[in-house]
Amino acid sequence: MTTFAASATPAPTSAALSPAVRTARYALHSTRMTVTNVMFMVFTIALPVGMYLLFSTMFGDEADGAARGLMMVNMAAYGGLGAAVNAGVQIQEDQRTGFLRQLIVAGLSPRSFLIGSITAASVVILPALLFVGLIGLATGVEASPTQFVTVLAVVWLGLMPTVLIGVALGMVLTGGAASAGGVVTMMAMAIFGGLWLPLEMFPSWMQDLGEALPTYWIARLGEWALLGGEFPTTGLLVIGIWSVVFAGICAVGMRYAVGLKRR
Repeated sequence: MTTFAASATPAPTSAALSPAVRTARYALHSTRMTVTNVMFMVFTIALPVGMYLLFSTMFGDEADGAARGLMMVNMAAYGGLGAAVNAGVQIQEDQRTGFLRQLIVAGLSPRSFLIGSITAASVVILPALLFVGLIGLATGVEASPTQFVTVLAVVWLGLMPTVLIGVALGMVLTGGAASAGGVVTMMAMAIFGGLWLPLEMFPSWMQDLGEALPTYWIARLGEWALLGGEFPTTGLLVIGIWSVVFAGICAVGMRYAVGLKRR
């Protein structure tokens, strides 16, 4: 009797996944975990929207209504800042629960982990920017569709160093220290960067400090995109320096957060 063995195509396993697919899957997981966190979304969307409505009601008519546009830019940057920093800190949750260890055992590389984390944090910035921007348009901010999209794009790109700051905090700090560090960092960069109040209201030393922060220049770039005027070239330099420094910190932190766990 002849026995015929049934042949079957083996199902794809995690080992067969390309680095790009692994990166995309981890980025999707991180994004989904962040946007389904109700408190996170309320904090990064409802709070900046509420602050914009408050400030624009009180001071929006100044400078023939141009102040309302500046407030929209500042509060969009503030919402994006909170989303960027706190999304990066979410890395610590994956470490705490052991999910990151499972991913590493399944073949996630340090590079995929880092790129996926940065990608996810960059994506969750968008809802905060979009909601504040739309509320701004609905309450009297004058901007053409091209100006509106340009403002959002400029602020989003300018927020890159804050994404790296959040990821670095999530890698370097542990437990509750990561969340606390994220809140303190976000508040300090918002206040000293002039997102809540104009730097001109602060002492000179605080103004000098504010102009060294990326948050100040993120808002200035958004202002330029909305109202025109002289391009803030210094802002690109400041944002670039912060991005390079924290990219290096993330690379070192990645070895600690992922590399040591692979042994």
